[in-house]
Amino acid sequence: MSFRNFRLALAPAMLLVIGAAAACGGDDDAATKTTAPADTTAVATTTATSASPSAAASGGAEIDQDNLAFNPGKLTVKSGEKVTFKNAESALHTVDINGKNESGNMKKGAILEWTAGAPGQYKITCEYHPQMNATITVQ
Repeated sequence: MSFRNFRLALAPAMLLVIGAAAACGGDDDAATKTTAPADTTAVATTTATSASPSAAASGGAEIDQDNLAFNPGKLTVKSGEKVTFKNAESALHTVDINGKNESGNMKKGAILEWTAGAPGQYKITCEYHPQMNATITVQ
């Protein structure tokens, strides 16, 4: 194979690498670690249920990732209660709980269901958007 043909064969692979690097954390969800909107590396995924910010009586709570923010920003739940995180926008997000990525990359429509652990405060952040912060208080 000549050098010219080698360069032509290599060009599509280089575009893929460059495209993946450019899409990291942006609004373009063309290059992510997931293959479908609901696919994440999360422990469990389910259909989201609506809930109020303090939703112990309803059996679950929901936090939306929208407008580059976690909504609501503060949530109180009981130990053992399920909290559903849903990415409602096209930006790629993660759900990091006390510094540990629990969700993998979440595309629009992706859902993570997390079960609240021991009582205390849990800091929620997104690896790609440092302005995204929430606090879950577990009772």
